[in-house]
Amino acid sequence: MVQEDPPGGVEARLLPELFRTTDKASLDGQRETLRWYRGLIAMLVVAAVIGSFPGPDDDRSGVDPWPMLSVAAFLVAGYFWSRLRRSNPQGRWYQARAAAESVKTLAWKYTVRARPFDGEAESADVDRGYLLQVEDVLRAFEDPEIVPPDSVAEITPEMRRQRAESLSNRRTLYLRTRVEGQRTWYRSRAEACDSQAVSWGLGIAVLIIVGAAAAIAQATGALSVHLFGATSAAAAAIIAWTQLKQLGPLAAAYQLAARELENVGNQLSDLDLKVPDAEARWARLAAEAEDAVSREHTTWRARRAFPR
Repeated sequence: MVQEDPPGGVEARLLPELFRTTDKASLDGQRETLRWYRGLIAMLVVAAVIGSFPGPDDDRSGVDPWPMLSVAAFLVAGYFWSRLRRSNPQGRWYQARAAAESVKTLAWKYTVRARPFDGEAESADVDRGYLLQVEDVLRAFEDPEIVPPDSVAEITPEMRRQRAESLSNRRTLYLRTRVEGQRTWYRSRAEACDSQAVSWGLGIAVLIIVGAAAAIAQATGALSVHLFGATSAAAAAIIAWTQLKQLGPLAAAYQLAARELENVGNQLSDLDLKVPDAEARWARLAAEAEDAVSREHTTWRARRAFPR
């Protein structure tokens, strides 16, 4: 699951307020989503564990409390599920992340004069085109929890200052801050996703072995506690959690985006700034770099709509 690190340095000064607003909305939605899902999965596992305890041997000993506790855990799980359905924080998380990354991509394209914002440093037509595209983002995400009604498209002073720099300076800024920073981020997240996937996979394997052993022990009368059901529920919970986190698909998507950025970054680095059409080549290659980032976020957003 995508969670961008807060921008720092030049990028923090460069990005408009709209990015920070949507970025915060995404992080808030992510925290709320994971909180309710953790509670939901935990309560279902608790209900299964409670149900694994045997009832009283003597029917005259009174009411068996374990089933009532399982019902209570199920009711709490139902509350968590209803919160997820009603407020849909997962949808807000993904929509706000898509909005934030759209704004970031447009801001970088404008700053480094990538297509379609190439041309002179000061151009009323380019400014108007940029602002219109940002306004399209505002219209596309109408949820006030994602984009407040008073949000406006803007060009920050840092964007204008960097746009006025020479091609050599713009290339250095873009390669160091955007391309290399984003590529490093993708690689580190891909490694983290792979590592988590392996860890959770080992956990599932252990639970399967423990559950099978418990089932054999119960069948032979050596164990009175019904651990098989509890371990099955725990394994299912881990599978549900890893599916929510989308560790495998995310790792693959991040690795692909990192490779694409590396290829485009090499082309940008090798670009001869002395040739007559250097600016035109730069505008095309920088746009391709941003498209590589946007493609990953667009795909990520499209496959994660919360069911209603």
